[in-house]
Amino acid sequence: MKILCDRQELQDAFAVVGGIPPLKTSKPVLQSVLLRAGDDGLTFFATDNEMSARSQLSSVKVSQPGVILLPARETAALLRELGESTVSIQAQDGRCRIECGGGAFELLSNDANEFPSEPNFKPDVEIEIAARELIAMQRATAFAVAREETRYAINGLLLDFIDGCLRMVGTDGRRLALAYANLQSNADRARAVVPLRAIQMLVKALPADTDQVLRIGFGKNQVRFTVGTVQLIAQLLDNRFPEYEQVIPKAAESTIDIDRQALERNLRRVAILASDDVRMVRLKFAGNELELTAESSNVGKARQTMSVEMKGKGGSIAFNPDFLIDALKACDLDVVRMDMTDGSVPAKFTLGESYCYVLMPISGS
Repeated sequence: MKILCDRQELQDAFAVVGGIPPLKTSKPVLQSVLLRAGDDGLTFFATDNEMSARSQLSSVKVSQPGVILLPARETAALLRELGESTVSIQAQDGRCRIECGGGAFELLSNDANEFPSEPNFKPDVEIEIAARELIAMQRATAFAVAREETRYAINGLLLDFIDGCLRMVGTDGRRLALAYANLQSNADRARAVVPLRAIQMLVKALPADTDQVLRIGFGKNQVRFTVGTVQLIAQLLDNRFPEYEQVIPKAAESTIDIDRQALERNLRRVAILASDDVRMVRLKFAGNELELTAESSNVGKARQTMSVEMKGKGGSIAFNPDFLIDALKACDLDVVRMDMTDGSVPAKFTLGESYCYVLMPISGS
């Protein structure tokens, strides 16, 4: 194999798949990225046997087609450090020589025949969504996903497509974030619990201001994301995801409009004196005033008041302040709406036109 290409374009295309190879594995060959040079340019492929990614670079001069396996971590680091704009790659007999400016670097390669082939995936249902919409939905929900390995069924994001609407849901059992997008599609219903890492890898590969269209293909055990020359396929998690619609409150006795920045700022202040054992800030609504309090027997106590606009009788409810701050950071509205009944049932926060957040209260306090 012999090619010549722009270093930055090479680095960007390699980075799309470079995060897939595992740092530790019983199969060292999986710590590599497969490069294939041919008539359509240079393709990159990586897999950890649960997730795979492919990208392509067309603006490359291929003098000699071929295939080479390169160590993912070392190659990515090398491409970041090369200073010149043009890179030459030559591979033969299990060795790859990378030249850039006055530097020459030789990497050893595993046998490409031992590397897994690309999965042959045919979706049962496929839909299209603007890539920037999916980026926004991920930002609005990913923080709520469970991180505990023992909670396998909710270690990912639920993608639920029904009646032309794609919903993305993240939960850890104590909070639930839901974002949705209405699509021009008559496709059948599809539902998949996608590993959080897969969604994060996809979003990382996309510029925030992208205007590209993303295709999502749903299969029985896999999901495929395709945008431009980038493709990512991931194994699905356990499909026993909570019935999220039953968690979202349908009615409330009080509706409160709150300045988002002021609420986040005051929560941070008061939370400083919240107990480490039970992270809790109490919110008490009366009239058009919100009182936030926290107390630690070893440190002291805090009280902060602020103005709100309320309809209803008000009341008191206690939350983990970190869980509420997480949601406020993912919100772009100036004013958020909170619907609550009392301190024993979940409260709902409307954080956008197509974004809501449900937070369980800390009861018995």
